[in-house]
Amino acid sequence: MKKVCIIIGILFYCIFTVQAQLQERVSVVDSTSLIVYSQFEFSYNFPLADLRTDYHNFMSVGTGVDVKTDKNFIFGFHFNYQFGGKVRGETLNESFKELIAKGTNYFIDQKGVANNELSVDYRGLYFNFVFGKIFPVSKYYRNSGIIVEGGVGVLQHYMHITNPNNAILSLKGEYSKGYDKLTLGFSLYQFIGYQHITKRNLLCFYGGIEFSEIFSKRQRQYDFNLMKKDDNSYFESFIGLKFGWIIPLYKHNPHRIFQSRF
Repeated sequence: MKKVCIIIGILFYCIFTVQAQLQERVSVVDSTSLIVYSQFEFSYNFPLADLRTDYHNFMSVGTGVDVKTDKNFIFGFHFNYQFGGKVRGETLNESFKELIAKGTNYFIDQKGVANNELSVDYRGLYFNFVFGKIFPVSKYYRNSGIIVEGGVGVLQHYMHITNPNNAILSLKGEYSKGYDKLTLGFSLYQFIGYQHITKRNLLCFYGGIEFSEIFSKRQRQYDFNLMKKDDNSYFESFIGLKFGWIIPLYKHNPHRIFQSRF
């Protein structure tokens, strides 16, 4: 967590440095406005609770549409695709104990040879409805400032199994579903960071830290490792460092907002 705190500190230092440089060039005072915008985002995530039991850190990319009112309230829908998290060695050995060579993380193919081409990693789909508010820190940028959001959503994740040429017959086709730990759950979502919206679209961005808590259950009817359906309930969580680029789709500016020199 110490490294996470250092990264967060550097992030906010950079954000407020940019804010100060932009403010020096402003020609008139900004005013709040109704804005509809889309965004493209990237986050690096640190799993916690039951999610950390199975997976290492993972990444996600996403998009969405938000509406910011003239009172700086925000409502939106976000979608993220999660990927890149390696499965922990102990989870691999436990979940595929009859398919992995003893003392290694290599699968045994139908020829009885250790196969290092087969891989297993984390994949997920995350849908969120969010609501929040922007708290301006400068009269020159009334549509920008500290952003606080909360929300609810659904997360589905599983072990993505790559089995080139179906080298492992036990993981071929439908059989792989008995091992992939497909999981679905209701989520709570929080985000705090900084959002900047200006006249120039390339200077519209946000960044901060997000938190998710998921109350989930396995979705497969049969788990080959347990030799039955997994009926356990799981509490999963992760913290993410998120950065995004905003593309305004509609701006209502009756008071000549965004009147900067950029």
